[in-house]
Amino acid sequence: MHGSESARPRIRTLIVDDEYAARQRLRELCRDEADVEVIAECSHAAQAVQMIAEFKPDLLFLDVQMRGKSGFEVLRCLPRGPAPLVVFVTAYEDYALSAFEVDAVDYVLKPFDRNRFQQALTRVRQRLGHTDTVRLRSELADVVRGALASTPPQPTPGPLRRIVAERDERLTFIDPQEIDSIEANRNYIAIRVGREAYRLRCTLHQAEAMLDRCCFLRIHRSVIVNTLRIRDMERWFHGEYVITLKNGQRFTSGRSFRRQIQAYLHNGV
Repeated sequence: MHGSESARPRIRTLIVDDEYAARQRLRELCRDEADVEVIAECSHAAQAVQMIAEFKPDLLFLDVQMRGKSGFEVLRCLPRGPAPLVVFVTAYEDYALSAFEVDAVDYVLKPFDRNRFQQALTRVRQRLGHTDTVRLRSELADVVRGALASTPPQPTPGPLRRIVAERDERLTFIDPQEIDSIEANRNYIAIRVGREAYRLRCTLHQAEAMLDRCCFLRIHRSVIVNTLRIRDMERWFHGEYVITLKNGQRFTSGRSFRRQIQAYLHNGV
């Protein structure tokens, strides 16, 4: 045991998971961490709420889907006041956005290895020490995006109800209907909402899959526009168009996208 490890304050930890094997795995990993003390464990949400109130742990390893209530419902049942730090440990990618909304420290997908567990603990220690908050938020943003990116592609993906993008080192949840335009910028896209611009690491092709094709139209290899935000369209040379949005943005369509634009116009716009 290193001196620096023994000098750390104890992290009083509660494990909440309805699978015995999962709780056992977390117990074993915690046992090897000098500053982590597992004070209790439980298998369902109602018991978790009682134990959090009784033991007031510093850290909660919390499953998402359990019998009775979900992990998020556990957090909603807690009384006002200081709450434990939360690391979600789950087999489901779908809840990554919700985890960010409740300010979780990390979102660990099962199965995970010791290295991934220790990464989560490092974030816990940093949060408890109030160090480098900006970097921690950035890392959590990467965790959220990583969990979302690992979701297997669906045969017929539908449009997203919210898009998570970044501005000034913060994640913002954007209603796609509020988007004016999306432009490709190297490995990122720039999402314009009114006067604000947000950044998201993905391709324009991936962005198309997130959007409702009834409302969004790709007019250039590097530009998608919200058709509900179009103010006017002017015919240009060689079948191209100059498209002006209500926010004043102007784009010239690409020649190879002429058929898509004409099909859009033909379909009753």
